[in-house]
Amino acid sequence: MITPVLRAGECRIWWANPQHRAAESMAEVLSEAELERAARFRRDPDRRRFLTGSWLLRVVTAAQLGIRPEDVDVERKCSDCTRHHGKPHIRTQGPPLHVSVSHSGNRVAVALTAEGPLGVDVEAVPSTPVDDLVRCALSEDERRALEVLPESERYEAFARVWVRKEAALKATGHGLRISPDKVRVSGPEESPELLHWPLAIPPAAVQYHALDPGDGYVGVVALLSEGRRARVIESHVTDLQPVGAAPLLVAA
Repeated sequence: MITPVLRAGECRIWWANPQHRAAESMAEVLSEAELERAARFRRDPDRRRFLTGSWLLRVVTAAQLGIRPEDVDVERKCSDCTRHHGKPHIRTQGPPLHVSVSHSGNRVAVALTAEGPLGVDVEAVPSTPVDDLVRCALSEDERRALEVLPESERYEAFARVWVRKEAALKATGHGLRISPDKVRVSGPEESPELLHWPLAIPPAAVQYHALDPGDGYVGVVALLSEGRRARVIESHVTDLQPVGAAPLLVAA
């Protein structure tokens, strides 16, 4: 395979588009539990995003481990139920590989590193008011900072704040079991930074990197790396195509 090698100190982000590969082709490498979960989605776009995220996770991890995508041992556990969801973990005999998956609109991202737990989040910039989300997701100070912006800038500003909160909570595995209004981050025009949260992990231990998902989207990866700075590299899944073969995925 033509594959980027994950080196020490690196964090790789792979992007894919859920519309440009047949669902049947992706399903061929998924587990029974993943297929059962995919079947529960009522809307085709949601199903495709889940299939693409699960497929992409297996493809990039298999490339790193030198095995077939269908042989990657993906474990998802939820502390609240027995269903196959929650933060994914890769079971391997070698050094630990930390992974995270996110998808929104026609963007799917998978993050992979050996440096420590991580969370990736990508969101389409809202095109309609998100007042209910603002009230439940932002702290009082964050809401005030949003309100002083011109209305035309508020939607993207909210998305930038939101992805920082969700990425950090995905990195720890808590997800939205912790109310996002209890997590305070830097302002949308500032460099990503975690300021406060109700966990014993010091906020300074969370290392953020802004991502480039393209126009109309915002994204960030949060890494718990105990002070080590990781080099973040973004790639498209077509970089993983076999030599001489047709592309795995058409570029977005």
